[in-house]
Formats: sequence, C-alpha cells, structure tokens
Amino acid sequence: MKKIFGLVVIIAIGYLGYNHFFNKPSSPDESEFKRIEDAYGSALSRYGRSNRMLSVSGMDVTSDIEDVINTVEGLKKELADLKDRVADDKLLQKVEDLGSKIEKFLSDKH
Repeated sequence: MKKIFGLVVIIAIGYLGYNHFFNKPSSPDESEFKRIEDAYGSALSRYGRSNRMLSVSGMDVTSDIEDVINTVEGLKKELADLKDRVADDKLLQKVEDLGSKIEKFLSDKH
C-alpha cells in the first residue's frame, strides 16, 4: 500500500512539474489571455469573499463589491482589445468564451 501511495505521489509531482515548466503560453497573446483569465478568477474569488463577509458578519462590503465589478469591467475592455489582435482560432474561441462569462457576470450584477 505504501508503494502504491508513493507511486501516486511521484506521478502527481511529475505532472504538476511538467505543467509548470513546459506548458507555458507560446505567444504574447496567449500570455495576455492567461493574465486576464487569472485576474478574472481572482476577481470572482474576491466577490465570493465579500458576499460571505456580508452574510456572516453583516459588514458593509459595498465598496469591495463595486471594486470587483469595476475590475471585471476593465478586464472586459482588455479582452475586447485582445480579441481584435488574436489570429489563432483556438485562442479566439477561448477569448470569446471568457468574454461571454464576463458578460454574464456583469449582467447579473447590474
């Protein structure tokens, strides 16, 4: 049992190491998309934390929520600029998918 567990741990470490070192974006547009995608994920996380704080403690977190919405609106503009530059169809599809997620988030919050 210890050998199987050790093997699973080694495989997991190898997989994570491979993704970290060898699965890097190949173009500046991909890097920009990844940055926007990560920033959007971070904004959603902050939004969730603000809602939890509101429900648990009753604190006024309106400014936190407004900050998240403003951040996402800025990301929407950056994504639109990126969409105009992208030539790769696969990346363009990812950009459009993220754009629709951002649109849905903003339409639900306004």
